[in-house]
Amino acid sequence: MMKTLRKKFILFAMSAVTILLIVLIGAINGFSWIILDRQSDSILHTLVNADGMPLPMDFPDQWPFMPAPDMDAVKSALFFIVHTDTNGNVLDVNIDQISSVDTEQAIQYAGQITGTSGKIDGYKYEVKQLGTDRLIFFMEISAQISIFIMVLSVSSVIAVICWLVILLFVVMFSSRFVRPIIAGIEKQKQFITNAGHELKTPLAIIQSNNDASALIHGETKYSKNIRLQTQRLNVLMTNLLTLAKLDEEVKLPTETVDISELICGIFSAYEDSASEKQITLSAKIQPHILMQIHMETFMQMISILLDNAVKYTPEGGTILFSVRTEGVHIKILEENTCENPHGTDPERLFERFYRGDDARTQNSASSGYGIGLSAARAIAETFGGKLTAEYPETGKIRFTAFF
Repeated sequence: MMKTLRKKFILFAMSAVTILLIVLIGAINGFSWIILDRQSDSILHTLVNADGMPLPMDFPDQWPFMPAPDMDAVKSALFFIVHTDTNGNVLDVNIDQISSVDTEQAIQYAGQITGTSGKIDGYKYEVKQLGTDRLIFFMEISAQISIFIMVLSVSSVIAVICWLVILLFVVMFSSRFVRPIIAGIEKQKQFITNAGHELKTPLAIIQSNNDASALIHGETKYSKNIRLQTQRLNVLMTNLLTLAKLDEEVKLPTETVDISELICGIFSAYEDSASEKQITLSAKIQPHILMQIHMETFMQMISILLDNAVKYTPEGGTILFSVRTEGVHIKILEENTCENPHGTDPERLFERFYRGDDARTQNSASSGYGIGLSAARAIAETFGGKLTAEYPETGKIRFTAFF
């Protein structure tokens, strides 16, 4: 359990750290890109207003926390200008401020623009109207992209280093963090195990004395109540011990078993109790289904499902139990009529000590402690399966186990 809890702690902690670092890196680089983009917009707009020959002037701030471009940045910008008439014919090309573009390339870029501003192949452009003619300004933004890539790279490397350092710290101290939790869990499991074993003997004595008294003095309502309550306590102790054993995550010895034959044997044991309540009990069990299981524990899971169904199915109701294969999966289904759930989430039925009907009393023959289904789900998960509950229609509940 220590290893499992440590893994979960490390996974949770590092997931939180990863999300935090991703958000920080995204925010830093997103903010950086917006600032660089706004600055390049300001420089290009300045060049457009000055027809490519900016003079020293004061600029207002364009955006909070972002200073206006200085004249050195404007004068060092790499740009070219294409002059066209109203029909798009090129009248003049000025490539004096850039060496990486020739006249033919400049004309090609001018023919590809759409709208009055935008980006194309690493250049920002803006169009200025001169009567019926147009001046198209193209400014290279490779420096902006380079700065952004550098900031992104540096911040990513720092984030990775921080992530590794935090991972080392979490791994080194995870044992110390989870040790108190493990100690509490171990004490709780030890208490349940000890209490379960200690209660078995007095319960057996009470049961045997009660049976002897019934034989000598005859059956009374008191002996019946004693027998009922001791039976319920025995079931509770069995389920609690099962949960404690499964929580220890000790690998159970398994064998290949024909579960079809096994379930048929368990199913027949509930026919009498179902007939007493006039419940229609039917089964559809596909023959010769083999599964690798720990027989005793698997039988307990099936018994819990059937016992739960017989207890809570009203008189005259129906219970359907089916076992079949679906591809590589084995599907075990138990469906029975029940009282209206009144909006209860079926998943809550698997909570330990949850009882769906608060009106049931401890003296009711059909009442339970709300621990059986928890044990059934734990058993299913032990064999790599999944046990779920749903209400397929009003007045019916269905439990499905997939393996």
